[in-house]
Amino acid sequence: MANKGFGGAKSGSSQSAKQFILKFQKYWEANPDLKKAHQFFSSHLSELNESLLKSLPALFRDLTKNKTSQEQYPIAALFGNFGTVIRDFPLGDRALNLELGITALQQILKVFTRNFFPKEWAGTQNNLGNAYSKRIRGERADNIEQAIASYELALQVYTRDAFPEDWAGSQNNLGSAYSKRIRGERADNIEQAIASYELALLVRTRDAFPEKWATTQNNLGIAYSDRIREERADNIELAITSYELALLVYTRDAFPEKWAMTQNNLGLAYSNRIRGERADNIELAIASFELALLVRTRDAFPEKWAGTQNNLGNAYSNRIRGERADNIELAIASFELALLVYTRDAFPEKWAGTQNNLGNAYSNRIRGERADNIELAIASFELALLVYTHGAFPEDWAMTQNNLATAYWNRIRGKRADNIEQAIIYLQLALQIYTRDAFPEHWAQEQENLGTAYRDRICGERADNLEQAIYLYNQAAQIFTRESYPQKWSTNQAHLAEAFIKRAELTNSCTDLDTAIELLQSSLELAVVGSPDYIDTNYRLGNALSRRYEHTKNAADLEQAMQAYKIALDAISPEHYDRKQIWQALPTTQVILGSRLVSDGEWQEGLQMLLNSLTQLRTGDEPLAHANALYQTGRAYEIMSDLDKARLYYRDALRLYDHLRDNLGVVKSRAGLGNVLVSQGHLKKGISELTQAREGYLQLHKNDLANEIDNICQAAQRALERQTTEVYV
Repeated sequence: MANKGFGGAKSGSSQSAKQFILKFQKYWEANPDLKKAHQFFSSHLSELNESLLKSLPALFRDLTKNKTSQEQYPIAALFGNFGTVIRDFPLGDRALNLELGITALQQILKVFTRNFFPKEWAGTQNNLGNAYSKRIRGERADNIEQAIASYELALQVYTRDAFPEDWAGSQNNLGSAYSKRIRGERADNIEQAIASYELALLVRTRDAFPEKWATTQNNLGIAYSDRIREERADNIELAITSYELALLVYTRDAFPEKWAMTQNNLGLAYSNRIRGERADNIELAIASFELALLVRTRDAFPEKWAGTQNNLGNAYSNRIRGERADNIELAIASFELALLVYTRDAFPEKWAGTQNNLGNAYSNRIRGERADNIELAIASFELALLVYTHGAFPEDWAMTQNNLATAYWNRIRGKRADNIEQAIIYLQLALQIYTRDAFPEHWAQEQENLGTAYRDRICGERADNLEQAIYLYNQAAQIFTRESYPQKWSTNQAHLAEAFIKRAELTNSCTDLDTAIELLQSSLELAVVGSPDYIDTNYRLGNALSRRYEHTKNAADLEQAMQAYKIALDAISPEHYDRKQIWQALPTTQVILGSRLVSDGEWQEGLQMLLNSLTQLRTGDEPLAHANALYQTGRAYEIMSDLDKARLYYRDALRLYDHLRDNLGVVKSRAGLGNVLVSQGHLKKGISELTQAREGYLQLHKNDLANEIDNICQAAQRALERQTTEVYV
């Protein structure tokens, strides 16, 4: 009886489509429930195909042909139900499901016209907006514009006075579309989203519509999380408040799925929180994600399970507590779990996002070979860019360009100079989207990252590169202020200080070192104790103070340098080598601190630090640091009068410096070796090494050191002459 009045379709594909739709109608009339309808689709996956999609318009036309509007109404309602249910079906070909939904909803507008069925017309426009918001095919920007247009059409009928509940629903949906909008100014779009949600809340009160009130509070939280205008810290606090309000209604018992959704969103807000202790916030984020996963299981909610696994991976990537190496492995495991559901075919956008996050995790990975991890990171970012194109996902495209830049900056394989140039190219590409007006925070981060690339650049003039780096760090500081972005301000200050330290190497300027020390000391006021930035900054401070001591011979500088090195040393363990610079910090700090201790008479402690550093550097990928450690160990043995060992280490240092073509290292090693040989009575060999050292210092324009070597050389020559005379007599 339910099929009465439906016309026939002639072609095989149309006939199959008709049979399928009528089967759905029969099932829906018996089970008008979303989950049960999805079960129906699960058992008929093979019938959800391109042939059905192509047949829907002709089928609708045939079924409604020669019928009155009243007779057409149930057919339109059937297609409306099918379109709405298939739109949200998560299995099979997700892109196709959305196309089926859109096509079905478009057909019924031929029956549900604004003049004859205004409420149904508005409802269909609203549902079409929901489908276009999620659409995979077509240009993402176009789809969102179409969604906005559909919601605005719905609101022409759904006025607050005539249909207050529906008006509020469409305002809520319009807010969601503006939150995702690509065209127009991002800041304006988010403000529009917030305004729409606040309008919806005029009707959706907690007392009148508690569930819908909670939905809009959750959405408002998302908008505040993404907000560009006003203070970032304030916006995140507003987001957390909105999520916590939503959870007053969305309890696990009453609304388990929505409770889990809001826990997930709350976790995201805590992940980005500025106020409070960073370590505490990340632990709160992890706790929220794990709560969400109590409901969001892979079997029950595969797509949402994957989303929360992805978010949990990001939280573990940023975690401060626990072992860093363990946290990154947990992050990688979470991302790989997410990719079991987020395939490129089914969820291309989310697949790309997770590939991007996996790339970040491999970039920071401690376990495994560092060079291999970075190559895996680059591969993941390049996969993400297969979906994240400039046109379809400009913001995500820019984010991934930035991440590729970071990977190339850290890359071990290939030529270092080429890798840095590639990093600069990727950062400049990202700035095509990350403009100061549209994305001030991202723009500032790109300025800082570009500053770091120019600071370490090999191509071009060194002095020009450093000037550009200093300029870029100062640009970043216009957004990354101490008040608005305390942690990012702290990091940027430290990077700017490093540029001044490097410029001081070129100019021999004590003023640049003074500036660097002030920047580093201010940075440490806000750095998270024990974090990689905290270790980096103490290490840099030790370097800057140590170098200033070489100028001033001020004992206070040396004392403070040793203190900074000790702080860095105490904060580092092998499990915290999450970046190349941190990996270097332990052995390099031990070399510097060990040599200082030997100079100050604490021979045994200093020598032990030097030997420890050598053990690690022999198996590392930092030959220059290894050479420096060999030289300092030789010097320590010379001070301790163990001349045989001193000679051995000076020779090893000389060989490695010569291999590296480090002229200063070669010269100072020859000077040390010559001194030791002379002291042991090997005068001819010692004079030969000292003569070469003197010539080397002169070529390096270090005349004072050349003069010192010349004095030693002359004394050795006189001793040799006396020795020859005595033998002759």
